[in-house]
Amino acid sequence: MSESALVAFASLVQSDSQVREQVRQAESPQHVVDLAKEQGHEFTQATMMKMQAEKMKHLHDDHLNKASSWGEALLLCFGGHS
Repeated sequence: MSESALVAFASLVQSDSQVREQVRQAESPQHVVDLAKEQGHEFTQATMMKMQAEKMKHLHDDHLNKASSWGEALLLCFGGHS
């Protein structure tokens, strides 16, 4: 359930600019987990961080260097580049 909730939240992040901005400004993984829960998507920090680590393996360094915060790095993994 946790992984499917994370996938659903990632889709929401891609389609909702307000949620995307909240993720961009996230100060910690727990902040994103809490935000997702408010939107009806429950998953753990561990699930999210594993997904982030897996996806970051496939991103070019140039993409990661553009991220100025943890939240922006997570957006790269969610596919919300703007």
